[in-house]
Amino acid sequence: MAWGLSVTAAGLALAMIPGLDGILAAAIAVGIGNGIITPLGFAALAPSTPEERMGQTMGAAELGRELGDAGGPLIVAGMTALATLTTGFGALAVITLLIGADSARHYTPRR
Repeated sequence: MAWGLSVTAAGLALAMIPGLDGILAAAIAVGIGNGIITPLGFAALAPSTPEERMGQTMGAAELGRELGDAGGPLIVAGMTALATLTTGFGALAVITLLIGADSARHYTPRR
């Protein structure tokens, strides 16, 4: 999970590179990171959720994911209004990296 968030943060940092190369590299890295995070997050929730609450738990997890999809552009736009687009992407990269570090600290896989 933390590795996927780190890849996503690296992708956001790559978005700071000017031009098409930076945007393409960022899109690839963010896509890979999200491809790691999403299934692992849902797979980590499933074993600890009672069967009768599975739909509610997965729905709440998806809502949180969608809030992230909505919040990221707002954070970048807010920082861009204060400074530059590069600063906005950098701020989101730092926030994502901090979330990844926090998830690594709190997450212990079940066996």
